[in-house]
Amino acid sequence: MADTAQHLDIGRVLNNTLGVIARNPLIFLGLSFLIVALPQSLIQLATGTSMAGSDAAAMMAMFDSPSLMAAAFGGWLLFIILSVLLQATFIIATVKDLNGQKVSLGECIGHAVVKIVPLIGLAILMILGIMLGMMLLVIPGLILALMWIVASPVMMAEDKGIIDSLKRSAELTKGSKRWIVLLFIVYIIITMILGMFMIPFAFAGTTAIAIAGLIINTLSGAIQGTGIAAVYVDLRIVKEGGNTDALADVFA
Repeated sequence: MADTAQHLDIGRVLNNTLGVIARNPLIFLGLSFLIVALPQSLIQLATGTSMAGSDAAAMMAMFDSPSLMAAAFGGWLLFIILSVLLQATFIIATVKDLNGQKVSLGECIGHAVVKIVPLIGLAILMILGIMLGMMLLVIPGLILALMWIVASPVMMAEDKGIIDSLKRSAELTKGSKRWIVLLFIVYIIITMILGMFMIPFAFAGTTAIAIAGLIINTLSGAIQGTGIAAVYVDLRIVKEGGNTDALADVFA
């Protein structure tokens, strides 16, 4: 039976997000560590941005070095690609899990790799659109970010092109934007709570800080990535009723 509510169910999204991770910790936490947290730390070490973050002079010196600037840009581009791959993998794994199917790491990554090029194109277009909107008094950028929040899941699950994925995302999020904002606030609070655990490590040396950062970035990456997929699934239930059977057939 269709959900009588016409907006996102925050409680259900959070329950699904944490439930999916708890049932598949090696896949979700492992991928978040390997694809996001670890590369992010290595990029920081390679470019010296971890030092630059606490030393203004080091930060300015980085801008004076073409090689460091190139490395920073390359690291940023690599991070975007890896983040897109992670999100796509999490979408497939989340839908399968919520439909009661076995989650296969190799199968999920395989489906994600096939779509990596259009997903990167989608991510670039979204970033440009949101940045342009931010330049226009900020609010238009925030609205676009909310409208397009599930564009990547749409592309993965419904096999749509870039523009159609954006349109479909706008359709699904209609009437749920305020609830998505509230969900973001919850995620921010969770991230802040996780960040508080780093405070004791600040007095334990660089190695301890790096390890704590890896743990926190792994947890944050898993929650945020899975959360977006869970939002998409919930919006499909709200808008169209039923469950995830139709989605699961896409990845069968």
